[in-house]
Amino acid sequence: MKDHRKLRVGLYGGTFSPPHLGHLHAAREFAKALDLDRLVIMPANIPPHKRVSHFVDGETRLELCRLTFGSIECAEISDFEIKKEGVSYTVETLRHMAAADTELFMLCGDDMFLTLDTWRCAEEIFSLTAVVCMRRYLTDVTPLLLKKAEYEEKYGARVYFIDESAYPVSSTEIRERLTAGESCEGLLHGAAEEFILENGIYAQTDKGSVTYE
Repeated sequence: MKDHRKLRVGLYGGTFSPPHLGHLHAAREFAKALDLDRLVIMPANIPPHKRVSHFVDGETRLELCRLTFGSIECAEISDFEIKKEGVSYTVETLRHMAAADTELFMLCGDDMFLTLDTWRCAEEIFSLTAVVCMRRYLTDVTPLLLKKAEYEEKYGARVYFIDESAYPVSSTEIRERLTAGESCEGLLHGAAEEFILENGIYAQTDKGSVTYE
């Protein structure tokens, strides 16, 4: 039952390069499962946890997110991390979003969930938001349950799992297909795919890659 005293706000962050139907599926399930009033889609400027290949500028990824997530009524695309520049640390975004009248929920996949305690200011992250994990890769839930218990005991974390299966697609696969000139039918939102093809995004193989700590 929704707590009418506080606004239920969800944060869904990521590189979104490009955002695909798997992201859209996760966002819809997140909004539905947690009965969100607002769902903030937050493209990262520079993610601290992954190697970025085929670098695409923030404004382009923001537009792709608008095209992909626009059908979700409570969703809004935030340029906070893009405009802030530098490495995008989750704790800084949560500090920005925190408010007395707001209850925060943060969506992450199982791979990220298992490493949350290594993120910058992990204890503060758990104090600012509830964590919502959607299974993507793991078929055995035991590691997730053990980590949930660890987070609850060590940080007093609030952890939720979304049981809905993830949509089997990855941004890496899509980038490779686009670079090779192959079809991405059934993987991308139609409007986003049209925008990518019209502007030749991911079409070149020499855009380079950078590793960030």
